[in-house]
Amino acid sequence: MFKLKELVQMRNRGGGGTTSSGGGMGGGACYTYPDAPATIGRVTPDVSFNRGIYMNGSVQMDDGNSVRVWGFTDGGGGMGGMGGQFPSPAIRVTEGQIVHTNLTVNGMMWLHTIHHHGIEPSTENDGVGHYSFDVDGTYTYQWKAAHAGTYFYHCHTNTVLHAEMGMYGALIIDPPEGAGTLFSGGPDYDVEAIWACDEFDSSWHNLPWDAGTCGADVGLNKLDPDYFLITGVDGAQSAATNPAVAVTMSQQQTLLVRYINAGYLAQRIDFGGLEVEIHMSDGRALPQPETVTEIQSVSAERYDCIIKPQNTGVYTVTIEYLDWVTDEVIGTAQTRITVT
Repeated sequence: MFKLKELVQMRNRGGGGTTSSGGGMGGGACYTYPDAPATIGRVTPDVSFNRGIYMNGSVQMDDGNSVRVWGFTDGGGGMGGMGGQFPSPAIRVTEGQIVHTNLTVNGMMWLHTIHHHGIEPSTENDGVGHYSFDVDGTYTYQWKAAHAGTYFYHCHTNTVLHAEMGMYGALIIDPPEGAGTLFSGGPDYDVEAIWACDEFDSSWHNLPWDAGTCGADVGLNKLDPDYFLITGVDGAQSAATNPAVAVTMSQQQTLLVRYINAGYLAQRIDFGGLEVEIHMSDGRALPQPETVTEIQSVSAERYDCIIKPQNTGVYTVTIEYLDWVTDEVIGTAQTRITVT
């Protein structure tokens, strides 16, 4: 609950109680709760990460067009400069560690948070802006890496828009044995791929950060994607050969695919005839691995997939993006697994 002093500060700083239509960039969004309190129960962490914000990045698509993106920078800062990595830099920790994620937005005209998706922190550290607070300054999120597996982090201010704009990154928790083992008692792997599959509606990508927060209809109820990506790479052509996405491995090696549905649409992944063992779902080990040749997911689901190729060859992996009502395929992205 917010104290009277906090509500007065919020009103004076432009959060809550305004009548902005969501068109500006001066902190005028209706629901925002700007604050940067001290972290309750703060202790010395085992590992820390510093994240700032960029608001003027872009992704070059295969058709020659550039689409504007936002994201988190590595190393702090937060003045909204050009560039930045998309998806945002991964956070990778070891099971059992106490982690500090320091988010800095000092000097910016926007508000943001970090939500560690699938982690179970206290309310103050959950990063759901309109439920707790939007960071205005610097805040240290304190949390424990309780379970090995694949997660992700994202902004939770005006979430529908900010996640679409690209404000997310992978979050990996390794077991005490370290990278190369999926979880304690689980399978080992030699090669790792992180596939965060997403769709872009480029018409959303010119909106201001607070679009729609004051009740104006800015079209966020209608997603009409025109680009389909794998880990920030256009899946029309580039993802098939881009080394950030495509995999090259020997027949003797074991591949771990950390799959994240980073979009809003349901997705169906066809592994091109390869048999896939699903060992984990949403950061928890299955009682028994399931062997499949394709999987289907909904928004924010994660699967940890082990692949042990039986034959050499080039296998085309296809991600189909499905209409959430009709299940119709409305877009595809492709990459490759080359086994030598």
